Amino acid sequence: MVVPRPTRRHARTAAVLTATLALAMVIAPGTGNAAPRLDLDQAQRQVNALYHQAEQATERYDVARTAMRDAERGLAQAQRKAAGQQTKVSALQKTVGAFAADAYRNEGIDRTLQLVFSDDPSAFIDRAASLDALSSRQADALRKVIEARRELKASQVAAGQQLAVLEAQRKALATEKQNIQQALRAARAVLSRLQASDRAKFDRASRDGDPRDLLKGLPLPTNGQAAKAVQFALGQLGDRYVWSGDGPDSWDCSGLTMAAWRAAGISLPHSSAEQYAQGHKISRADLQPGDLVFFYSPISHVGMYLGNGRMVHAPNPSRRVEIQNIDEMPYAGAVRP
Repeated sequence: MVVPRPTRRHARTAAVLTATLALAMVIAPGTGNAAPRLDLDQAQRQVNALYHQAEQATERYDVARTAMRDAERGLAQAQRKAAGQQTKVSALQKTVGAFAADAYRNEGIDRTLQLVFSDDPSAFIDRAASLDALSSRQADALRKVIEARRELKASQVAAGQQLAVLEAQRKALATEKQNIQQALRAARAVLSRLQASDRAKFDRASRDGDPRDLLKGLPLPTNGQAAKAVQFALGQLGDRYVWSGDGPDSWDCSGLTMAAWRAAGISLPHSSAEQYAQGHKISRADLQPGDLVFFYSPISHVGMYLGNGRMVHAPNPSRRVEIQNIDEMPYAGAVRP
């Protein structure tokens, strides 16, 4: 049996495969473009920065969500108003139907009625002198039709404007949701670069301490609205942080303070910046338990003051609702709801 000699193309292919295999043997598995390992301090700084980005986007998301709900209510109201006015216009136009048929047989009135039922009823007003050709009752009925159609047109325009606002808020909501998810994915990627032992330390740091120990010696109120708000907030210790969460067992920072003061009978918006804008400003020296304390510039985090420099808050996705010193974040101000 004769074995065929290799062609030049086969030889070139074999050479390429040999070179590729040699290169693969030189590069150790897993060391090609792998990101360098981080130490725990580096990871903590990067993760904290990414969580702050996510929290800022969460605040914008909460504001956009509130605005979207307002726009939905505004659109529904405008649509109901337009529907009611459409019904009114239809009913009024029926009232002139009796003499509308005669109008087409009566010279001098047909043009008037054509103007009334046209797409531009305001043109009828400009030529109101032709009402002289109608009886007082007929003229009054026509005026009502014209006014009702004008109101209907205004309501339809308002509904269109509300729809545009709603669509803009929906887009803003989608954008901020994407920003949040992107920052959280980046934080997870940073944590994945930690050595197993450092990752274990990071996880333990997120759970260290018994919050009941931190309550000892705090001047907590025992009655009044502040007492109810503080009691509610402390009742959520250990709950998960979830962006845009507002209960019953997961929270973001402003969702927790909003729910706590709602339990005390006071309504707050789901936004740390708006909570700050709405409350009565107080100095740091005058802080009392139940007051809301705010952080960063622009404001993007809020907690509830407990006394002795401590607060209860929903910090970030790596930690649960906890008690923390207010000096651990850039302090921005405080309000009393």
